[in-house]
Amino acid sequence: MNNSYREIRFKLKIEDGVMRAGDIMRERLKLSSREVTRCKLFEDGVMCEGKAVRIIDEIKPGQELVVRIYEDTDNASEIVPSDDPIDIVYEDEDIVVVNKQGNVVVHPSYCHFTDSLSNALMGYYNRTGQNHVIRVIGRLDRETSGLIIFAKNRYSAALLSEQCLDMSRRKEYLALCDGVFSEKQGTIDAPIWENPKEKMVREVRDDGKRAVTHYKVEKQFDDFALVRLKLDTGRTHQIRVHMSYIGHPLLGDSLYGKEIADNHGMERAALHACELLFLQPISGQELRFLAPMPDDMKMVIKNEE
Repeated sequence: MNNSYREIRFKLKIEDGVMRAGDIMRERLKLSSREVTRCKLFEDGVMCEGKAVRIIDEIKPGQELVVRIYEDTDNASEIVPSDDPIDIVYEDEDIVVVNKQGNVVVHPSYCHFTDSLSNALMGYYNRTGQNHVIRVIGRLDRETSGLIIFAKNRYSAALLSEQCLDMSRRKEYLALCDGVFSEKQGTIDAPIWENPKEKMVREVRDDGKRAVTHYKVEKQFDDFALVRLKLDTGRTHQIRVHMSYIGHPLLGDSLYGKEIADNHGMERAALHACELLFLQPISGQELRFLAPMPDDMKMVIKNEE
């Protein structure tokens, strides 16, 4: 059994009164019933004052409950580590934030077995002597560059998954969009669902799931604009679909911008997750990160200025 674990400590205060160990784990540490049960499988999974305790045992004010959440790396799916470069924006014992390059897939797949972002992260873990399962929080399309979170342990992944329900609202994007905007800012509220003929393609459909995108033109050029976007929902290809829907597809978007006359050299959809705001899952500290615009998008703008 692999001995990698995340240790969490919780000291009861006088105002907490007496609490059972299991109640502390569920109510204060936010562990699921399944995780609580799993902790019981290890001799040192639940302890107080250096001794193992049962989840029905009472913990008194002044005492500290120690919970060890063991990783299951022995049964984790094999991800081949690579030496590909990786841009680590932030790292602590629970999470790592990466600035992903454009045209890089997040997960290994049939066509990208060794060159995904997950392969690069596994290589980084190996080089730095870390033993973690790859757990991505949220998602970014292959073509989209920018900020993405990985959880380093089971506990942080579970807590971040709750934030993940609202993670789309916590990101801001920059995009280069075709055409001249008549409205400098607006909101697109149009449902999105799969195209029945091409399941990889999404489209605005009355029977789709609600999707809301807010946009603001940062700078208008002759035939395209730099646009900042925020989402209320996180549908697949949402920004790309919505901007195409209002007649301003992203430069370089081969799926939703086929009618664009000049992509200005963009070889991918010109979309970048530039800002990310969330809470560190264990400490609750607010974290905010910025990722500079990638070179390919910068070059398009530079050529117009």
